[in-house]
Amino acid sequence: MRAGPALRDPAQRVEPGTEIEWSNPPAPAGRPALLGTPGSAELRYLALGPAPPWSEGVLEDPVERDGPTLRFWRREVRGGVAEFELEPSAGGAETIRRHVAAAGFPLLGDASFGGVLVEGGLRLRPAPLPENLREQAPEAWWPSEPVFAPELSAPGEAGEGACLEVSQASLRALARGHPWILTDRETGDTGRFRPGALVWIRAAGGGARGAGRTVARIEGKGSIAGRVWAREVVNLREAPSVEARVARALRRRTQLLSPPRDTPRTDAFRLIHGEADGLPGLAIDRFGPLLRILASGRSCEGFEERALDAVVEAMRLELGSDPPVVRVAHLRERPRGRLRAVELVRGKPPALGPGSLPSGCLRVCERGLSFWIDPGLARPEEPSPGVGLFLDQRENRARLAALARSGGRWLNLFAHTGGFTAALLAAGAREVLSVDLSAAYLRWLEENLALNGLGSPRHRAVRGDGRQVLARMPEAERFDGIVIDPPTAAAAGRRFWSVRRDLAPLVADALRRLAPGGTLLVCRNDRAARGGLARLVEEEATRTSVALIRLEPAPPGPDFPSLPGFPEGDPFEGVLAQRSLGGRARGRGADSPNRAGGRRTKRA
Repeated sequence: MRAGPALRDPAQRVEPGTEIEWSNPPAPAGRPALLGTPGSAELRYLALGPAPPWSEGVLEDPVERDGPTLRFWRREVRGGVAEFELEPSAGGAETIRRHVAAAGFPLLGDASFGGVLVEGGLRLRPAPLPENLREQAPEAWWPSEPVFAPELSAPGEAGEGACLEVSQASLRALARGHPWILTDRETGDTGRFRPGALVWIRAAGGGARGAGRTVARIEGKGSIAGRVWAREVVNLREAPSVEARVARALRRRTQLLSPPRDTPRTDAFRLIHGEADGLPGLAIDRFGPLLRILASGRSCEGFEERALDAVVEAMRLELGSDPPVVRVAHLRERPRGRLRAVELVRGKPPALGPGSLPSGCLRVCERGLSFWIDPGLARPEEPSPGVGLFLDQRENRARLAALARSGGRWLNLFAHTGGFTAALLAAGAREVLSVDLSAAYLRWLEENLALNGLGSPRHRAVRGDGRQVLARMPEAERFDGIVIDPPTAAAAGRRFWSVRRDLAPLVADALRRLAPGGTLLVCRNDRAARGGLARLVEEEATRTSVALIRLEPAPPGPDFPSLPGFPEGDPFEGVLAQRSLGGRARGRGADSPNRAGGRRTKRA
């Protein structure tokens, strides 16, 4: 083994295999051993390590598919360090150390697997037997010194100069307005800090602080190193507080929070939208009596509780002082295994819906219509961002409902649970055909229609691939409106759906099926192709000789604000197209839509 220097900083890291010479003497003789001996599969262990974002789970072997698993329970958390209860299915200490290191939270003192070194050595020991549950932890079980480097703080305090070095490429991206610091070869060691810690951003190699004195919150090890918290500040006091950011976000949603008295009830909308609201990695939605947190990054761990407290206080009159709060850890990177990612973290479970729906459904309202949504509590290992009703499509449902007041035949492809279908029928559509490949979604759709008294001969549901259903229709079949709101990718029987490959031909088929004057709503969630959806629709209209008199954006509502230069924060791109009353284009001189005002202009 290679001998290393004396270790004075408890947060210092060393390469595996390096032998450490302690600058302070080891624990006195007679102190209880901190290293547990390997035991049988039935033996449980206690350990200390960086706190993971999941309260419990089962980690799979990082190498062997059929290797031993490790079940863990997160117990107490102090200063970013958690005590775990661990139960390997086979093996002992070696299995534990390998699994937790691969999962991203190596044990304290475990130099061989990249753990933070602390005085006293590896923090792993057998758990007390059931008859000894009151047994006290060994002396100095919890490190006496901070495990993580201090985060940015006021001048004169320990973290005054906390910095993360980044590359020039990262600084250029920040200068363009992007709020993420992507990890590259020049990125400093984010593991020195706990997730959510505040740091200055500085050019690698000891240069001046970059990006106009930018403050970021640490994300951790992974593809994203940190997320911007404040720009152009001289000290931390200049950055808006968490409470000020929440207050500003809620002011942007005044029309939803305090609508006019005669407005139909809406109690399902987004309150906090991550980076666009200055609260990176955090979304908070209201669903009737419930608040739902969607944590898409660990940077929000530094302010999540304060943000939630501010939201609860602001909505106290309507939701009470202790509303139910569901938290979903929807992280970009997660280890292999089954993890408890959905939890009720505050309040009591709300009243739930009928048993014919997915277990744990809740009733919410949108513009006077009722819908069943699934907060996810019945499937805690599935951190789905969706709940069965896409809040970001609320404004588009209203746009199409306004058009359906005059009646007409409508086709809803990728119908999901029927949000568009219910809005169209309630507005007065003469007929709606809903198509989806999922029988479960179509049952959910029927429950939503029944909830609103809309189950009638005016609606027909078809289970199938929307592409095939459209292709098999009689040639003369026409619709006054068509909705295409597909997933980015999905299994579709023998034909896998890919929005990049399959959207353009589907748009072409839909345009041909539009009646003169008919409307097509197309949405796409493809971050790599943002900004090109209108062009795609226009190109397909030209290719199919369908003349359009209107082509305009159909974005999400104001509760999903957009941040310039950050397409990753936009839930989708939407376009509304209207076919001309004449129907088909007239050759080379055909009319082309003016995207700004909807008037027709000659194609160049």
